[in-house]
Amino acid sequence: MARHWHHWHSHNGHHNHGHGRPDIPNMPEPDQPDTPTTPEPPPEGAQDFAALGAIFNDATRALVGGLWQNVIEEGGQGQGTVVQYVDDLQKVKSGIEELIAGDQFAGDTLTNAQAILADIDTAVSAAAASVTGGRTFGSVAAAEAALRDSHLDILNIVNGDPNLSALATKDGAVGFMPTPPTLDGVTAEDAPRTTLAEIGAIFDDASSRILGGVNSENKAIIRDDIRAVIDGMKELMADQPDVFSGLTGVHAETVVRQLELEFRYIKSAATDPDSGRGSNDNILDIIDIIQGDETLAAMANQNGVSGFTPFPDALNETPKYLDNEAQTVFWANFIADSNSLGQRAVELVGQGDKGAIRDLIQDLRTFESEVTQFDLAQGGIFGARFDNELLGKTSTLGAEVDSMIRGLKTGDAELVAAAAEVMHGNSADVGGNNLPITGGTYNPDGLTAEEVLGQPLPQVAQEQTVAPAGPTVEIASAQGPQDVRPQEHHFEHLWG
Repeated sequence: MARHWHHWHSHNGHHNHGHGRPDIPNMPEPDQPDTPTTPEPPPEGAQDFAALGAIFNDATRALVGGLWQNVIEEGGQGQGTVVQYVDDLQKVKSGIEELIAGDQFAGDTLTNAQAILADIDTAVSAAAASVTGGRTFGSVAAAEAALRDSHLDILNIVNGDPNLSALATKDGAVGFMPTPPTLDGVTAEDAPRTTLAEIGAIFDDASSRILGGVNSENKAIIRDDIRAVIDGMKELMADQPDVFSGLTGVHAETVVRQLELEFRYIKSAATDPDSGRGSNDNILDIIDIIQGDETLAAMANQNGVSGFTPFPDALNETPKYLDNEAQTVFWANFIADSNSLGQRAVELVGQGDKGAIRDLIQDLRTFESEVTQFDLAQGGIFGARFDNELLGKTSTLGAEVDSMIRGLKTGDAELVAAAAEVMHGNSADVGGNNLPITGGTYNPDGLTAEEVLGQPLPQVAQEQTVAPAGPTVEIASAQGPQDVRPQEHHFEHLWG
């Protein structure tokens, strides 16, 4: 989900609007007064091409990682971005049709506007087919390719027509914002990666190709791109330890961990309907982390090369996840423990109390394990939204815990302070994207679960297990694939 760490992001509150309804409404007609005195204004966006471009931007953002659809709504998150995407494009289509009917376009620009309408029809059909087995397109891969091609063709038409481009950017607007570019004539293996900007250009190739979803046709190249970015960042971090220190180092480490998480979504794209939602959150979050860190943002744009290119903003914030009792208890403890563990680490680092540091390191490992197990047990949209914050070594959680432990062992107070800041920011972020079943909101600064909730925990706190016994789940990590076996584990060490 969108983060709000360290003044990182202003971008959205994230993707999916999750309308949660199967029908696709048309643009509303303006109300007609009984006794008109002055003309009623047109529907919002009907005669403002830049406003239509903002709606199209919203659709672009939803395409990252692929559209998704669920029969059953979870946590107030709607039934899928396919609803949002089709709704957005229908609004854009209606607006352009009104502009054409009003003789707002002529010559080549009129021809281009009509071509956009045809592309919208293709994209709408392909969007539905991409989540329903491919339908008349023959396969999901073909539907997703048609979806991406038609969507990008609209952007190319607008940005290649001087009149449409001027209208889309009128008064500083950024309607019909271009997407990140693909690599030019080279593969990830051959592309240069001596700078973060060059590495970011490889990432852009992946984030462009993943528009519409991962499938049998593009899976290998996206996977190769992600692997090249991981390897390039690790090499850069090893070669420039002074640059990748403190907070910037923790941010870069987080990016590497979340890139490794992306392999999970790539692998499960054909079998897990929620993988697109997870990938969307993950890809956009990685870009946020880079662009929100001043040092990383500058490094991602140098020597005429740019990487980790942002996608356009969403129109609305993602609905907050409506937590059940167990999730409410979990988040209250997660926020409290993130804050209290960080506070203990800052107080202990450099004091030479080996016993206290050893105990704290054990508590950090227990915290990481319990959080990971709970996240695995939830799955679904909960996991898709929060895996990149919670899923062990392939998440912010893994980066912050490992950084804090490394700082405690070496006496690096700057690193410990940075890790504590990220722990607080991470917990504040997820807390701000959830609503407790008890009402109100989570207090991001609480040091106990009761302080976070502003009231006693629900009774489930005495009974809830983190995860039932279950099959092994393989997760890629910085240390290689790991077997994570959900086990019954009561909140008895840190969360009692």
